[in-house]
Amino acid sequence: MRFLSYVSIVGILVACKGPMEPLRPFDGAWKLYSASPGVPPRTMTLTQLGTTITGTGSAMGVDVPIPVAITGTYNPATLVSPPLAVLIFAYGNGGGMTAQHSATFQGGDTIVGSVIYYGITNVPQTGTLSFTRQ
Repeated sequence: MRFLSYVSIVGILVACKGPMEPLRPFDGAWKLYSASPGVPPRTMTLTQLGTTITGTGSAMGVDVPIPVAITGTYNPATLVSPPLAVLIFAYGNGGGMTAQHSATFQGGDTIVGSVIYYGITNVPQTGTLSFTRQ
């Protein structure tokens, strides 16, 4: 009887020994749902590691898609705030920042927030962006 108890306890310890994969809500492919005028990515793939978000996407140019590089930060939910992210969209060819998106993660499949567009006019333009998980 002692042997069976020991084996059961060892099995539990081994099962719990491995690291737990943290929840990474921004991982995945996203599609533009709504946007104000500007050059946001029409699709993007994000990867989250801790509080860092990176990704790639494409925005529609005049006649061909424009590659977009994405960097950002993530802040998990608190008692007074939903999960927040700031995403920086830059032209993938080194053309500089095109937009800064300050967003909330809503319901597990939507990113919604305000955006500031740069380079469209001499003065930065504000708007809104929403993405849904594909």
